[in-house]
Amino acid sequence: MKNVTLRGTTLNVSAVCLGTGDFGSGLPKEDAFAILDAFTATGGNFVDTANVYGKWNPDKRNISEITLGEWMKSRKAFDKLVIATKGGHYNLSSPDISRVTRQAVREDIEESLRALGLDRIDFYWLHRDDETIPIEDIIGMMEYFVSEGLIRWYGASNYKQERMDAAVRYTKKNGCQGFTAVSNRWSLAVPSPGESPGADPSLAAMDDAFYQWHCETGMPAIPYSASARGFFEKLYALNPIIQNGKLLTPLKELALPDRLKRLYLNETNLRTYERLLALKDECNCSLYALSLAYFAGHPFQAIPVSSVRNTRQLEELIRAGEILVPHEAMM
Repeated sequence: MKNVTLRGTTLNVSAVCLGTGDFGSGLPKEDAFAILDAFTATGGNFVDTANVYGKWNPDKRNISEITLGEWMKSRKAFDKLVIATKGGHYNLSSPDISRVTRQAVREDIEESLRALGLDRIDFYWLHRDDETIPIEDIIGMMEYFVSEGLIRWYGASNYKQERMDAAVRYTKKNGCQGFTAVSNRWSLAVPSPGESPGADPSLAAMDDAFYQWHCETGMPAIPYSASARGFFEKLYALNPIIQNGKLLTPLKELALPDRLKRLYLNETNLRTYERLLALKDECNCSLYALSLAYFAGHPFQAIPVSSVRNTRQLEELIRAGEILVPHEAMM
């Protein structure tokens, strides 16, 4: 597994980030442990979680973080993972009430530290923005947590470009650390016109203008939903007939979930699919791995976050962190 130094930090992280949102809930602990064992055995170390992951269950526990903490304790492996966790997400029962406050984020940080068994979090994401709060106040809050030794570096998840613009200007003017990465929705597959991957209006995504902003600032991107729910791999499994971006297989015979059809079955993605097919044998990997390897070819640092269900899928995630495909070959 290739490792890189995350720009703006001293963190040496794997070229792909393992998503753990289902650990301990949708994915049993034993399976999660097997995935972590295999991931770290290959040199993988970058792991994504959040304080809210698992709190949708009846017991409302942050079970993803708890599972990671139990794995590190059982393996005596607290130094083997670089954990990026998140806080400041709204309560699932009251999504209209912001929790981007010093008290709420502190509560999340302290609960995360207890669950993970750590004294300090390597990388901390603010999971949501509150655009009614001046960005300088948000940065001041995060700088305070850094000064307290609770977190080392921090980033912005689901923040819009204009908010990041303001954050960078404030950071340069005042000489503080500031945000060192952005985690928004981004994948090789593009949504169909008029379709949105999520109904939550507080989510934010990469677009052309934001991409150019990353090019200009050099701010790293660590995108979630980076495989587009495995769209290309799921399409490949159905062996459709596609020529020049046109689906020749009758749509009703294509056993994709309706949501994926509406969201990603468009000419742009079908042409991308054809290019991935041409690369598959040459690179000796799956379309899933290729769709994640896409992130290595940008003018700024981009490390995709993706989750897996088993060690077989993990092999392809790891493969994505090893291959280098020319960016233009996929576009």
